[in-house]
Order: sequence, then structure tokens, then C-alpha cells
Amino acid sequence: MVIETVVYHHAPSLIKDKINKLLQIIWPNSSNQEAHSHNLTVRSFYIMEDDIIISYVAVIQLTVTINDELYQIGGLSCVATLPAYRGRGLSSQLVQNATQWMEANLDFGVFTCAPQLVNFYYQVANWQQVSNVVLIANQEVGALSSDNLDVVVMMKLFSKKALLHQEEITNSKIYLGFLKNQFI
Repeated sequence: MVIETVVYHHAPSLIKDKINKLLQIIWPNSSNQEAHSHNLTVRSFYIMEDDIIISYVAVIQLTVTINDELYQIGGLSCVATLPAYRGRGLSSQLVQNATQWMEANLDFGVFTCAPQLVNFYYQVANWQQVSNVVLIANQEVGALSSDNLDVVVMMKLFSKKALLHQEEITNSKIYLGFLKNQFI
């Protein structure tokens, strides 16, 4: 299987439509709009078979500030495989590939997931659950936060800069700068 990658908003409309169709199957209650808002920088990773995207992972790229230090970060999002193709390790391959891309291009990665998925991310790409990091969508009162959702925060440090500031990063509140109702 070949893993393709593209900046989502630069992808041809046909590819974006195929991504959106996959995500509609996995999450039928999501909107029919594009998978990723135009205010986000998103790198898409996908596997196609018979002209259908059968597995998908997105990396949402952000710039955040922690203790007056700027960091280029990314978070896994929209990890999905069509039901008929599950059990083949496709999501594992995509998560590994996306994690390797983040390691080569970003300071660190951070995202939230359901508690039952912690072992998957750990086994696939050595993502670590961190208990002293709070992700907050934005500065607004009542913003979505890892504290008020039933999720855990997963993190992986990549750059020398991030490793040098590990203590601050792994014990911080990280404001993501998202619009209302956006989260990672």
C-alpha cells in the first residue's frame, strides 16, 4: 500500500471529496462541509484502493507559545479507516508515517484521544500519555479543554528545543488558538 501525503487545502477537489466521504462514513453526524476548516494548516496522509480513500490521518499544524517560547507543533486528527478495511494495520501505518513527518518538521506533537486508544498510539508510535498538560482551544471563557472532555492528552517531543524545555512543556496549559468548537 502506498501512503500519499498532501497539504489538505492544496489538494485537488477530488481528493478532498474522497477524504470527506470517508469521514462522513466514519462520523455520519459530522457536517457535510470540508473535513478541515480553512483557518487550519493540515497535512493529510491517506491510503487509496480502487480510487477510494480507505484510511486517513490528518496532522493539524499550529504555532503555540509556552513560557514565552514559540513552538511549531502538530496533532493527530481524524484517524479513520473504512470498516471493511479494518484489521489490516492501515491506521497504524498512517499514524507511524504522520508521526515520522512531525518528527522531521515540528518541535513536538500533542493531541487528545479517548482513554481506550492510549495503548494503540503508544504501541504504534510510542506516543506518551501526559497528565500535567492541559490543551485549551482558545482564550475564551468556556473554551473546549482537555480538562472538560472525556479525553487524555498524548504527547511526543521531537526537536532539541522541545527536549531542552521538556519540563515546561510537559507541565503546561497550551492554548491552541482555535476558533469556537474546534479542538484536537
